[in-house]
This record gives sequence, structure tokens and C-alpha cells, in this order.
Amino acid sequence: MKRVIDEMIKIGKKLGQLKLIDGASGNMSCRIGDFMLITKSGSILDSLTPQDFIYVKIGEFCEGISSDWKVHSRVYKKTDYRAVLHCHGIYNVVLSFIQNEIVPKDLEGRLFLKKVRVVEGEFGSEELSNAIAKEIARNGIVIHRGHGIYSAGKNTVDAFNKVCYLEHSCEIIYKLDLR
Repeated sequence: MKRVIDEMIKIGKKLGQLKLIDGASGNMSCRIGDFMLITKSGSILDSLTPQDFIYVKIGEFCEGISSDWKVHSRVYKKTDYRAVLHCHGIYNVVLSFIQNEIVPKDLEGRLFLKKVRVVEGEFGSEELSNAIAKEIARNGIVIHRGHGIYSAGKNTVDAFNKVCYLEHSCEIIYKLDLR
């Protein structure tokens, strides 16, 4: 468990360095059997400590858990992914207001992402949790309109790499559209 927490702390710092989170925004988790290790509500991802995590059975609520716990639980129930990451990069959020899907123009985006859908729904609702999990099962990554990226992977590094590819692709699309 220490190795998993250390990796999550490292990814949290990288999210902050790349400006993919702001303040106490974003969350992450890792599946460990029938349980998940998830950030607490209000945790600041770029300054995580081992005390910022809760170990809970997948699908169960407990006091202090991230407000996105339903999304993480649904992803784990519908997929074999072992990590889920949520963050709020500027370019993906901006483009989510004006596009229904992101089709990368850059090579890495085209290779690793293909096309990323933008879903809508009320934060915290069952419908939104299901929509996000459905898209992650299909493609491993999705954007919630006006809110940010949800990414899943075989580990936190894999989920983080998808986030980076998508935010980079969104920045390229945004800057090309300014021409």
C-alpha cells in the first residue's frame, strides 16, 4: 500500500506542476482488490500526504471521502482499470463548452486517444456517474462539460499520461482555432 500511496503523491505533484489542478480540485484513486484507496474530500493533490487517503470498499460511502466517490466506484465496477484520476486543465474545460467531442490533431493524441467524448450531467448524480463510467469503459478517458477530465488506467501513471495527452491535444486545438 505504501508504494501505491507514494505513486499517487508523486502524480499529485505532477498535476500541480502542469496546472491540471487548482486549489483543492481533482481527485484520484487506486483499486486494491474489492477496495479502493481514494483521496479525501478537500485534499490538495499537489501536496498530498498519506493522511489524505481513505481505504474503502468499492461502492460504499464513508465520511470524508471524495465527492466523486460514485464515479470511481462505477468505473471500477464496469472495468478492469486499477486507477482513476480527475483533474481540471484549462484547455479541456474551455473546449468542453464548445465541442461535444475532442478529435486530436497532434500525433500522440491521435495515437493514444482517438476521439474523446464530452458528457453532461449534474455533478454527483447517478446519471453522470454512469455516463462517465460508460465512456471510460469505451475509451479510458472522458471530459465532463465545464468540469474536467476523468481518466483511468492500469495504474496512476497510465491514467496521468492519458490526461497529459488530452490536455496537450486540447491546447493545440484551441491555439489552432485562434489562427
